[in-house]
Amino acid sequence: MVSEPQTYKNVMEAFVQEEIEFQLQNNKALSRSADYINLLEVATFALNRLPCYYASSIEGIERQRRRIKEKRELKQKISFVVSQAFAAVERDPLRRSTPIIEEDKKDIFDEARSAVYQAKDTLPETELSWIISFMEAFLTNITYNSVSAEEVVKLYYLLYYYWQENQ
Repeated sequence: MVSEPQTYKNVMEAFVQEEIEFQLQNNKALSRSADYINLLEVATFALNRLPCYYASSIEGIERQRRRIKEKRELKQKISFVVSQAFAAVERDPLRRSTPIIEEDKKDIFDEARSAVYQAKDTLPETELSWIISFMEAFLTNITYNSVSAEEVVKLYYLLYYYWQENQ
């Protein structure tokens, strides 16, 4: 019998993400500098300083959410730690950080990169060759985490659809 793969989730991640969004909306200085702050690093910094609340079921997630909400001092700590995280990440904006890419998404990136190089040989020089330059720049941005994985997947399927329509 084949069952669906199970996973687990750290419920604290959702609370940290909510607090990051809350602080960005309610702090004008932060919202102005949001384009220059790696929010993933802010979340990581905060999560490394907070307790984990893992769950492996929908009911477990709800239980963990209730536990966190019931602990007032924990909610205050989340807010404080996220503030610290913004300060720490802002303090060193030039620090180089090579992102970790999930293995299945890495495969999509590799396929996209391969498709670009294959397209170089098959596209007419004047017709769609501009897309090669665009894609090379886009893939470079992906490498340095300037583009979200969701944007990459959308572009991949858009290009795949366009390619199939024009074959």
